[in-house]
Amino acid sequence: MEHQVFLRQLETHTLPASEFNHQAHLYAAWGYRREYPAPEAAARCAHALSRFAMAHGVATKYNHTLTMALLAIAYSRVESNPALTEDWQAFLTSCNDLAQDAKAVLEQHYSSERLSADAARKAFVKPDRMPLPVSCLLN
Repeated sequence: MEHQVFLRQLETHTLPASEFNHQAHLYAAWGYRREYPAPEAAARCAHALSRFAMAHGVATKYNHTLTMALLAIAYSRVESNPALTEDWQAFLTSCNDLAQDAKAVLEQHYSSERLSADAARKAFVKPDRMPLPVSCLLN
């Protein structure tokens, strides 16, 4: 599906929840980054994911820290290779570790206690292990 159509369906909550798997999360991250600079893309993506979860009755599944951490990691890769915004498959390949085992990637930065805390669900909390590559979100 064309990324703009996908993002519109995500934002209007017409995308079936059954089709919104982990790869679809990455597609949303890529689609927003394709259209916007990293800070705006991250804000728009996080907002859309949060609203989508609320619209489908699973608001408690949304974790703002997890979302922003994964976006920071993915977008730092785009910062190193801007051509990734033009090619979904190349982006997916560069984020293969996130696609295959995002939990393991996040465990490099966060303890499970910190990431699963209620505060982390509601707002971004800094990692308690290794810093995130956030420079892409600051410019």
